[in-house]
Amino acid sequence: MRETQAIFEIIRLLEISEDIDLILSKLVKNITELMNSQAGIIRVIKNDILHVVATHNIDSPRTTKADEGICGEVIKEGRVKVYNKQDLEGKSLDIPAYSAICIPLKIKENIVGTIVVYNKSDSEEGFSEYTEEDIRIGEIFSSLASLILFKSFQIKEMQEAIRETQTLKSYLESLIENSADAIIATDLNNIVTAWNKGAENIFGYKNEEILGKPLPIVPEFLSEVEKFYVEKIKEGEVIKNIETVLINKNFNLIEVSLTISPIKDAKGEIIGISRVIKDITERKKLERELIRRNEELTKILFISSTVRSTLKLEKLLRMILTVITMGEGLGFNRAILFLVDEESNTLRGVVGIGPASYEEAWSIWSSMAKEKKTLIEVLDELGKKEFSEETAFDRLAKNIVICLDEDIPLVKAVKEKRVFNIKGIKYKSVDPIIFEKLHSDSYAVVPLVSKDKAIGAVWVDNFYTKKPISEQDITFLKGFADQIAGAVENAWIFEKIEKAEKEFEMLFNSITDLIYYTDQDYSIKKVNKSFLINFGLDEKDVIDKKCFQIMHKTDTPPVECPHRKALQTAKATIGEIENWNRKTFLLSSSPIFDDEGKLIGTINVAKDVTEIKELREKIISMEKMAALGEVAAKVAHEIRNPLLAIGGFAKRLNKEVEEENLKEYTKIISDEVRRLERILNDILSFVKPIYVKKEPFSLSNLIAEIKKFIENSIKETNNELIIQVEKDFSMIGNYDKIKEVFLNLLTNANEATQNGKIIIRIKEVEETLNEKFRDKYFLVEVEDTGCGIPKENLKRIFDPFYTTKINGTGLGLSIVRRIVNEHNGIINVESEVGKGTIFKIYLPFYKGGTNNENNGSR
Repeated sequence: MRETQAIFEIIRLLEISEDIDLILSKLVKNITELMNSQAGIIRVIKNDILHVVATHNIDSPRTTKADEGICGEVIKEGRVKVYNKQDLEGKSLDIPAYSAICIPLKIKENIVGTIVVYNKSDSEEGFSEYTEEDIRIGEIFSSLASLILFKSFQIKEMQEAIRETQTLKSYLESLIENSADAIIATDLNNIVTAWNKGAENIFGYKNEEILGKPLPIVPEFLSEVEKFYVEKIKEGEVIKNIETVLINKNFNLIEVSLTISPIKDAKGEIIGISRVIKDITERKKLERELIRRNEELTKILFISSTVRSTLKLEKLLRMILTVITMGEGLGFNRAILFLVDEESNTLRGVVGIGPASYEEAWSIWSSMAKEKKTLIEVLDELGKKEFSEETAFDRLAKNIVICLDEDIPLVKAVKEKRVFNIKGIKYKSVDPIIFEKLHSDSYAVVPLVSKDKAIGAVWVDNFYTKKPISEQDITFLKGFADQIAGAVENAWIFEKIEKAEKEFEMLFNSITDLIYYTDQDYSIKKVNKSFLINFGLDEKDVIDKKCFQIMHKTDTPPVECPHRKALQTAKATIGEIENWNRKTFLLSSSPIFDDEGKLIGTINVAKDVTEIKELREKIISMEKMAALGEVAAKVAHEIRNPLLAIGGFAKRLNKEVEEENLKEYTKIISDEVRRLERILNDILSFVKPIYVKKEPFSLSNLIAEIKKFIENSIKETNNELIIQVEKDFSMIGNYDKIKEVFLNLLTNANEATQNGKIIIRIKEVEETLNEKFRDKYFLVEVEDTGCGIPKENLKRIFDPFYTTKINGTGLGLSIVRRIVNEHNGIINVESEVGKGTIFKIYLPFYKGGTNNENNGSR
């Protein structure tokens, strides 16, 4: 009952109202309520877009494409579709929905729109899904909606037709009255009934002279043809665009294009004749010349497209001037192309083509006549040719530099974007520069204009043939210049960009600091040569890789990295980074923003400060040593003599006393005095400068001697000593000092390890370590599987007096580093608590081989 009432209500509205929007709004409301739903919307397809035409309970309807969303699916399948909550997830909807039904609107099997109804409600559960009954209701109302839309389209078409008819009538009346063509009407006996201004202008008869009189414009010799045409018109035919001649008031023949057609009354009966006459006298005169020029223009356009095929400026300009100077092209004798140099405020000749003398002109033209090459063939050859030699005229052209402040036609052509055609000797004073350089008193200048800006000019003349430059020549030269100006500017800009890119690339790669760009995701986009050399990589191994993987060897950016801080804070950050390929760098990271202020990446500059840091540490160490030396001298002076006295008296007491307890006490005093003397000797040995005598010796022999010396100590800690020597290396140095280095490191390793392994490893290395080690060198490693060194202690282990041992002086490793430095070596340490420690000593080769005299233990 509700359904029938709703349908009758829509039909009554259709009968009494032409307001389609109102009817559709009522329809979508009815269908929504009949389906017990929340909201509904009707859309119509126009230009592949679904436009909203009616809604119910939807505040902000969307315009969508006809192939998107649930409407797009229904339009594609051409049938009603029901959607539940799962079907609607992720789809663009007009309102939040848990159910929907979409019905296509069809007119004669063509889908013209859709109806969508959302959220069917249920009195008990609150919501439910759409049923077959809802589909039936939807199809009935979609048919009704389609009928309404069809009526809407008919009304609109009728209104449009009326408007078009009224417009056409006004247009025709205006056209007839104001047409330059003659529009004449006569009855069937050729009596004039209408005569417009165009007829008056062409034939000379005024309206009052001609109306009601026989048509006087047909020549006598065409009277029979005129009768034939009239008979054809009476039969209902139309004769179109006949080219013939008619006669004007002064009895002059006029070439015309004539169209004759019948005039009919409302019943369709022919009652007169209409003539539309176009004066084609001038057109006929120009037609042959225009056809010829059109062929030339077509050829020039084809040539210009060939010319524009290169971005090489020199090649492009030569191809352009070849077109201008070849007979098959524009045929000028000489041509120069000038470009504006804004920096120097001058107009410079960049390319010139043409003979330098009459003899050369004759030679060139004779050669071309013999070869019979077409312009296209010549341009094809130029496109493949590399230009190296300049002609005499080309050199002359390139030497012409004109200030843009000069008041001469060549400059005016550029400034005013105007064409100049200078004729005759009287213009010598107009352009003395051209006359002096080129001896030309007749020439033309056409500006090269690209994007409404003059970028240069083309200068031409006919110096050898003396052929006058006509306005038609100028027209074609101007047309060609307009065609190629954009190509010239593009090639010019491309050359500048290419040059700037090369200069930037050279500058970029000449910088010794490491430079790299990254995006906001840490991906490397560009690096300089120093970066690749430092990490020993090729560009393909770096680009688009994460910077922290390349440089820090980590899976995530380190917290302390300045680059990470720059990306997080969007501010420039500077910090020191260690262990980038065993070096220390000062890294400066600066954010890069796009035009909208969005962070898009960073530019990073890393300066190698390894040597500076080492020098700084050496200075600090030297300052410490100086202070320590001063203290040691005072200690030696203040403590040594009392220690000797205490030690002497303790020994004497030990001999004189008889009680065992007292003897034990005096022995302790003597031992402690000796220990203090050893500490004092270590300090004095460390701080006082020493001269190290260096001789060549074998490392294998040294290792063998050390093994005997330390073997018992290693057995006491139940450790295993492993020696891995790649080959018998030789070095120049102080045997005893290097022995002291190994004994110190092995003793420390043995004390830090229980039931483990101690490894001595010597091998050849070729990688670049730093400026000191660019060639081959050898590496000595002392590795243990002991307790390891905490990370916070690693930086201090080489500092004098720093020790974690109860009885240590803290000078052992300081002395080791000093000895290594005295032998032009480097010592590094790596350690992990609970896993062990490895000391690495890099020493240079002795290239002279092993000295046989010193091949033993000393």
